[in-house]
Amino acid sequence: MDHPALPVPATRADVDRLNDEADAVLMTSMQRSRELAGEALTLATRLAYGAGEARARMLCGYGHYFLSEYPEALRLFDQSEALAARIGALATQTRAVNGQAIILVTQGQYGAGMDRHLHCLQLGQASGDRVAQARSLNNIGNLYLDLRDFDTALAYHQDALALARDLGHDLMVSSASINAALDFTYLGRFAEALALNRATLAGAQARGYRQHEFLLRANMAASLLGLGRPAEALAEAGRAVCGSEDLGDRENLCDALVMQGRALRALRDPQARAVLERAAALADELGVSFRQTEAHGELSGLLEAHGDAVGALRHARLAAELDREALTEVLRRRTEVTAAQIKLEQVSHRAEQERRRSAELTTANVALQEAQAQLAHQARHDALTGLINRAAFEAELHVSVQGSAPVGVLFIDLDHFKQVNDTLGHDMGDVLLVQVAERLRRAVRDGDLVARQGGDEFTVLLRGVRSHEEAELAAGRLLRSLSAPVVLAGREWTVTASIGVAVFPEDGRDVRTLQKNADLAMYEAKQDRHAVRRFHADLSATALERVELEQALRAALDRAEFCLHYQPIVDAATGEVRALEALVRWRYPQLGLVPPGRFIPLMEGTDLIVPLGAWVLREAARQLQVWRRERPELRVSVNVAPRQLAQPGFAEVVQAALDEFGLDPQALILEVTEGAVLGQDGEAHVSRVAELGLPLALDDFGTGYSSISRLHRLPARWLKIDRSLIQDQGALPPARSSRPIVRALITFAHEAGVQVVAEGVERPEQWRDLREWGCDLIQGFVVARPAAPDDLVWGPWPLPSAQAD
Repeated sequence: MDHPALPVPATRADVDRLNDEADAVLMTSMQRSRELAGEALTLATRLAYGAGEARARMLCGYGHYFLSEYPEALRLFDQSEALAARIGALATQTRAVNGQAIILVTQGQYGAGMDRHLHCLQLGQASGDRVAQARSLNNIGNLYLDLRDFDTALAYHQDALALARDLGHDLMVSSASINAALDFTYLGRFAEALALNRATLAGAQARGYRQHEFLLRANMAASLLGLGRPAEALAEAGRAVCGSEDLGDRENLCDALVMQGRALRALRDPQARAVLERAAALADELGVSFRQTEAHGELSGLLEAHGDAVGALRHARLAAELDREALTEVLRRRTEVTAAQIKLEQVSHRAEQERRRSAELTTANVALQEAQAQLAHQARHDALTGLINRAAFEAELHVSVQGSAPVGVLFIDLDHFKQVNDTLGHDMGDVLLVQVAERLRRAVRDGDLVARQGGDEFTVLLRGVRSHEEAELAAGRLLRSLSAPVVLAGREWTVTASIGVAVFPEDGRDVRTLQKNADLAMYEAKQDRHAVRRFHADLSATALERVELEQALRAALDRAEFCLHYQPIVDAATGEVRALEALVRWRYPQLGLVPPGRFIPLMEGTDLIVPLGAWVLREAARQLQVWRRERPELRVSVNVAPRQLAQPGFAEVVQAALDEFGLDPQALILEVTEGAVLGQDGEAHVSRVAELGLPLALDDFGTGYSSISRLHRLPARWLKIDRSLIQDQGALPPARSSRPIVRALITFAHEAGVQVVAEGVERPEQWRDLREWGCDLIQGFVVARPAAPDDLVWGPWPLPSAQAD
């Protein structure tokens, strides 16, 4: 009697085969890849095959990610990373960490995502995995793309593309090319974007990268729209929609629908509304904020063009709120440890700006009252722009509020206008103001008035507005009219503005109150930039508080109420003092000794930080001269604010302090934040200082602006790791320890020839770990708190004992 054949027992080779098949089809059929990886996971679990299980969980995670199922994908990546780390499967661990990073960024957790990207980069370097390094560079570029720093994103994507081409890695070449083309699109370089997309499309089709194909088609639609070719854009968007639906790629489907809707709208096709409504609904369902913002913004513009003001305003408000939430999330999530501090700094910055504005308004109103007798003798028009001037605007507004008809007042301030004057000169600044005035004049309705208040401020009188909503819609039109790039001295500038809205009679029944309240609302809009805000009553009280504190600080400069305390910076290997950091304190008669966190953010937003910074430099140099009589090698570090650093004569101010007290250029170390150095024109500012031989320290490193690839080019001698990372070294699960990041930063800094200072070291075990990792210097309460010169303790301090086995 024949017996049926027994099934062949499954082996680890079967698991590897299933995983290989899943990996091979990941970019062509996400659902099939997920099914194969699921089979591999079931089999690997039954066989207790850890390496196969870790890889299967990682591949399942990517399958869920490409199908926009982010929570499940993140759960699988976490499980894969933990298992791979435990068994030493470094390649799988690296890919799982990469998956964690891209999902965290997709969900808006930029700080946590950057941590994971840095960890992934470290793993790739430790293992010599250049593909992993290219992947990390590509995804860090994606993070900066989400943060709207398109120039930085392009630099990362081009680095990733160059490395991928060098490796001959087709998939990574395709991915980095797609992203670099997207950067070109956002930078308005549509022809370059289209050419790169077309070249990449051919390769993606030849290799069967279907997901990439439909990403490329959606991106090509965006480039074609930018080039004014809506019919071609519609064709590409349609292909992207069909292909993304077939693949189940809902995220790219959302992008493709937005492009399709934009193209239909440009062609005046009535189907545009239905397509954009579908895009907005899908974006809301996915919960990806920047896609929601784009979809609702496009729908708002369409509804406004069709005369549906209520619907347009609803979608415009939703888009603005989503955009604001996304920006807030970027700041709030950069590092979980410093979230509360960032919020406090934002609140403090907002309060400072409101107080400063109130002071300016008080001065302006007094000047207006004194000048009323001379108004009849003043010209009605601004000499530069041809608009009516402030006096004429106020006269027109006065006539309008005498009647019963409602009117609106818009107060407009250009964002970052000072950068134009500082970079290109005041002549180019005047050219920009003339172009802004012309755009505003063309964008208002017949009967409305545009005036130049002075500087980069403009006002608009809206006649016959029936509600705040109508006034906000009008302000939105003005924002859009200003957003097109302006060419100045052969360079493109994008103009944005902040607009405050006040409506008669709800927000004031006289000229002064209406203008003041519109101005206060504008300063609230200034917190977000490129925004519109209406007046609300509690703005006035906040502004008054800001005025009082700013006045007290101005008096403090005159009365010499500031002093310096110093904190030792100690050799991590010997416990000996190598330098001191100078920290300013305020002897406020009412509050006693005030730490810098209470007043420095306010001063940094005004011109007060410049004279205070000059005093700190001189006082630190004077004190160092005294100390060097007994300690000739001692150095002092001084914090420099971004506004200080940007002053044209700043390097000469430092040199003058050194010359006055007979100090060599190496005696003072200037501490600048990484945000100031890596921001616009930051490298040029520090280069001017470095040319004089003055050493620089990059302060607060690791708090969210980090650009490791640029560290090699900076003239910094010290890199100061932010205290938030040091404090997180001992974090216990489920929190993530910062130990890998700190070790990686020490390694990166040493490779760049830079010494590392760890700030905020408070416990002996932190010192011990930092010393073992090769950290050069430490600073913190474990050694000494800041103290007045006469109260300083000079050490040396005993080294922490070695860790017990």
